[in-house]
Amino acid sequence: MHEMRVRAVGVEPGAHRPVLLLEEATGDHRLLPVWIGAAEADAIMLEQRGISGPRPMTHQLIGHVLTAFGRRLQRVRVTEVRDNIFYAELILDRDTRVSARVSDAVALALHLGIPIHAEDTVLDAAAVTNTITRLAGDDPAQVDEVEQFRRFLDTASPEDFDPE
Repeated sequence: MHEMRVRAVGVEPGAHRPVLLLEEATGDHRLLPVWIGAAEADAIMLEQRGISGPRPMTHQLIGHVLTAFGRRLQRVRVTEVRDNIFYAELILDRDTRVSARVSDAVALALHLGIPIHAEDTVLDAAAVTNTITRLAGDDPAQVDEVEQFRRFLDTASPEDFDPE
């Protein structure tokens, strides 16, 4: 299991789908792209910026309910990826586990300041090499070229390499 941090929330070029990028906190700093809904992307970005509205959002409400019942969220775990769908668990005190969507779990983790972890099997199946971190001190044009190539590989299919 590896500790993760939110690297970015953005929009996938071309498809215009929000994507959450989780990054390994140590080690190879692999990136785990998780496609999420627009509302969940907004919630995560607001938490990253420390912005709260006049009324609690759903993940904030869950945090308030946990506190009201004297419970504590200890960590979030990204547990598996099956058919391109990511699954997570909320790990509470007293060894209570609750299934959750990754986007909701991450928003709650950011709100409460608790760690996010991903199972080795999830990273092995879905993570990509973080070339940007490795090239951080290099020429910006080279970093951009590598990033464009990585995006191409992320969307390429075997037919794209068929010589006929």
